[in-house]
Amino acid sequence: MGNLGYGAFATHPGEVLKDEIEERGISQRQLADTMGLTYSVVNEILNGRRPLTPKTALMFEAALDVPADSLMYLQTKYNMQTARKDTSLLDVLKTIPRIAAVF
Repeated sequence: MGNLGYGAFATHPGEVLKDEIEERGISQRQLADTMGLTYSVVNEILNGRRPLTPKTALMFEAALDVPADSLMYLQTKYNMQTARKDTSLLDVLKTIPRIAAVF
């Protein structure tokens, strides 16, 4: 597989959100309470240990006015880059033959 324009490091959307709340002076606990989520869920997302879902992206959008679509785009890129580095998946991908149309 060639390089499809992906950078060397994936950015989890939690990193962006964590920077945003730090810049605004909002604590993770305050954000969790505002969103109706547990502190541990918010903390795990902000520290990249839990994926962002469409539901939580919309909740962050409601609380912080950060576009949910942009957050989900980051999550998708993060997921793809993480999968591309998964050596067990790469081994499986190597065994799958290409199917090409015959003209």
